Amino acid sequence: MEAVILLILCFAVFLYVMIRGAIDEKKEKQKYERRLREQYGQFPEREYSEEELETITRLFAYHHGEDYLDDITWNDLDMDRIFGLMNHTQSSSGAEYLYAMLRKPKLDGQEMKGLEEHISYFQTQEEERVRLQMKLHELGKSGKYSIFDYLEYLDTLGECSNRNHLLMLAALLISFGILFVETSLGVILLIAVSSINMISYMKEKNTITPYITSFSYIMRLLYCGSGILEEPLQVMVPYKEKLGNAVKKLALIRKKYHYLVKMNASSGNPLEIVIVYFNMMTHIDVMQFNRMVRLVKEHKKEIYELAEAIGYLDAVISVGAFRASLLHYCVPELTEGKEVTLQIEDGFHPVLSNPVVNSFTQERGMLVTGSNASGKSTFLKMVAINAILAQTIHTCAATSYRGGFYKIYSSMALRDDLGAGDSYYIVEIKALKRIMDAADCDSRNPLLCFVDEVLRGTNTVERIAASTQIMERLSEKGIYCFAATHDIELTHLLEDKYDNYHFEEEVKDGDVLFSYHLLNGRAQTRNAIKLLKVIGFSDEITECAEDRAQRFIRTGQWS
Repeated sequence: MEAVILLILCFAVFLYVMIRGAIDEKKEKQKYERRLREQYGQFPEREYSEEELETITRLFAYHHGEDYLDDITWNDLDMDRIFGLMNHTQSSSGAEYLYAMLRKPKLDGQEMKGLEEHISYFQTQEEERVRLQMKLHELGKSGKYSIFDYLEYLDTLGECSNRNHLLMLAALLISFGILFVETSLGVILLIAVSSINMISYMKEKNTITPYITSFSYIMRLLYCGSGILEEPLQVMVPYKEKLGNAVKKLALIRKKYHYLVKMNASSGNPLEIVIVYFNMMTHIDVMQFNRMVRLVKEHKKEIYELAEAIGYLDAVISVGAFRASLLHYCVPELTEGKEVTLQIEDGFHPVLSNPVVNSFTQERGMLVTGSNASGKSTFLKMVAINAILAQTIHTCAATSYRGGFYKIYSSMALRDDLGAGDSYYIVEIKALKRIMDAADCDSRNPLLCFVDEVLRGTNTVERIAASTQIMERLSEKGIYCFAATHDIELTHLLEDKYDNYHFEEEVKDGDVLFSYHLLNGRAQTRNAIKLLKVIGFSDEITECAEDRAQRFIRTGQWS
């Protein structure tokens, strides 16, 4: 009788836990759905660790091929931060796909086909978008490693046998049966067998946990893919067909191993905690894992395709949210060919909270002059980032953007490479040489490059001489080069090949006022010495410095 009462109590507790867990889970889903609606069009407020960013890069690392933004350009433009601003994705697959998109600017119109239709569709279909985001949120993250890493590491596991686990499960069932025949002996045996099973389970789990996490993610991918197929997706018929084929090919995995979805208690749900302890005693999840290893190895290609298909949808929705968060945006007009005019109206840097917009139209390179902090570097980055966004997510931080399908390079935020023993100047000329080498390659796409302070790492005379030759050669090769410089001499030496623009500032009432507006022509003012006084240097230093500078301008000699 006591055993029956005990079982009834256990069942009641278990039923309560299940009901309470279901209610809490429903409340959390409703809360998250409201959050998705309220925060659409707001920049995500989070920082990424180096470990997180490394995981997010895995899809790109496995499939980048050729014609991608190199590390110098990516780091010069602080593109990790740009990625963070637009990463509204709900899943690891979406984040990895979005990152890969940004690293691979499209080089022809065919590659961009359909993207704009998909982005704009989810901008207007709020209900469908939110339903899909909820399904993508349930897919969630793949854990510490990317699904692509997990699948690549599977070969290191070798053959996985279930023999020992079946023996342990049999021992547990026998001891449980003895409990009803000889209670005292049954309790002792049940505790002993459960302890042995749990200890051996923990040892085994330490080895396979990363892979179990990945298999759970594969199952969630299948559920998510099936859920997506239930939505209308009216403008994405070819996409639905592709996704449907991927889900169909993996139907056997879903049918036989759906239990793996509940394998880890990652959310703190009481029911999941119960399942974890059940697994520890029975090894059910480990045996499922061993059976699944072989099947997954046989279908790695299809799993990659499924992850990328779902990632694409998540990334497309994220781009729409990024658009809504911008001061204003436009859909770029992109033209194929070598001779293409680059035109931006009211362009701004998307990172800035109160940006100053600038406009220009260029059919050749541009030299930008002006004092420090006047806006030269920010302007170059604004143009470069908009060119990248135009060819990746079909979105520009501007009211109008017209340009070509460029190969994009930069040489801007360089530093000494102590590991390689290279000085700043060596790093700089290597960065410039790679741009020149890219220009020497026969390509149907024009090059667009950005250089901040050409050869700043050497003396004035050699800098101007070498910079002139390099800039002339870039122009002769048809490269659209946007360069910032303090050397006014370059604006005269290169005025036949580059258009001159500048930024100005005003020193007024002991303060420096910057307009950040791009102006035609070369800079006419030199305020570096005046800035010394504004910061607090003595009159003796600033007045003597000004006298020396004026004397050199008149005589061409330093006294």
